[in-house]
Amino acid sequence: IYDSPARLYPVFINLINNSRYWLNTTSEESKIILLDYRDNEVIVADDGPGVDLVDIESLFTLFFTKKQRGGRGVGLYLCKSNLALSGHSIRYVTNQDEKCLSGANFAIRFGGLK
Repeated sequence: IYDSPARLYPVFINLINNSRYWLNTTSEESKIILLDYRDNEVIVADDGPGVDLVDIESLFTLFFTKKQRGGRGVGLYLCKSNLALSGHSIRYVTNQDEKCLSGANFAIRFGGLK
């Protein structure tokens, strides 16, 4: 991957912070956040509640949030925008066969620096 760490670091921090937030809304003792690489994509996944199907289309929309506290709805929007500047992409994994864990799974495909 060839890109500025200043562009990539905030993407991973936001995804991990989102996972931490949603994992803390559950009563489960086991709370897992996984970073993996498969099929040319970096996966950030957790075993939290995941995203409601009706919200998936809005996930990367500016000011969209489902957080009860502290959410401004800019994190995922900025993740997608920053990645797109260098030809990268991010998506929410909906196919159960592609998921690494039962909760939210995001896949980042790196396309190189433009």
